[in-house]
Amino acid sequence: KQDDEAYLDIMDKLPSRRKAPGSLPHDIGCPGDEPFTKLNAYTLHDTSHWKDLNVKFILQVYRDYVLSDDRDFLHRMWPYCRRAMELPISQDTDNDGLIDNDGTADQTYDAWPVKGASAYCGGLFLAALQVMCTVAAMEEDTAAAARYSELLKRGTATYMAKLWNGKFFNYDSDKNGAETIQADQLAGHGYLRLCGLPSYLTSEVAKTALHTIFENNVMRFCDGNMGAVNGVHASTGTVDTTNMMSQEVWTGVTYLLASTMMEEDMLEEGFQTAKGIYESVYNRLGLGFQTPEALVGSGAYRALAYMRPLAIWAMHMAWKRRSARVEEPATAADEEEAAEEETKEEEQ
Repeated sequence: KQDDEAYLDIMDKLPSRRKAPGSLPHDIGCPGDEPFTKLNAYTLHDTSHWKDLNVKFILQVYRDYVLSDDRDFLHRMWPYCRRAMELPISQDTDNDGLIDNDGTADQTYDAWPVKGASAYCGGLFLAALQVMCTVAAMEEDTAAAARYSELLKRGTATYMAKLWNGKFFNYDSDKNGAETIQADQLAGHGYLRLCGLPSYLTSEVAKTALHTIFENNVMRFCDGNMGAVNGVHASTGTVDTTNMMSQEVWTGVTYLLASTMMEEDMLEEGFQTAKGIYESVYNRLGLGFQTPEALVGSGAYRALAYMRPLAIWAMHMAWKRRSARVEEPATAADEEEAAEEETKEEEQ
């Protein structure tokens, strides 16, 4: 729905409109106004240009399908997903198959600028394309499947070439992007793993990045007792203090990161990561029923009763998926492989 009501955004004082066509709203409105009718009560930025809202919508649709097993729901949402995907595709400014950030804080980290290809938004974009490929096949939409598959292949190659440095994904492709290790760089990969879909990353690459994040963003911050700080300088292992949000721990981001570690069989690291934020919020701060969005090392916090911490349910999903894998009966191939390993050990 389009809403041309004009306002000046708070951050840059630029002319904006409440709701642009083709863009997902940031929120459904304010209780003090007309919620559901007047969307986007958030006016810090003009979110119609953001790079993560539309792709998250697509990921959430597929997540809800996985949780509900409602095939009719997915069928009904397919046209809306196709429309939602058009804006992110158009935001690939250099036609390399990957969405581009514009140098402002044009995503959920709304005080943390990002430019060009980025680990966070780029990963979410590729994850959304994977969902589109999957649903297109289910809907027998061959033309859409071919289009999204080509974009996914090209975008993945760009993502790896521009951002992967062998240890983690650079924050972005700007000149200083390689300096920051972002805790949330595998958000798209984690979403796909939770939904049982193939990822744009190999498990080896994902585990390498996760180990880097664990060593730096988790264990080097408050001795591993506060969750994952959003940004760490790769060269020094110290917190990135270039802006407010890079030096915060986000409760929900930490829980999603922990679930991704669990999906990659990094159980000890995953529970250590989650333990830090749990102990901080519930036991040290006593905020279990008004969980904050963000904390810093001093114990200060902001944005109580936030929704992002509901990502703790991702850990529940990861645990259930892991339990199902463990309980699966061994196949003939598994038994044959185990017998071969046993024979090798006996020969040695």
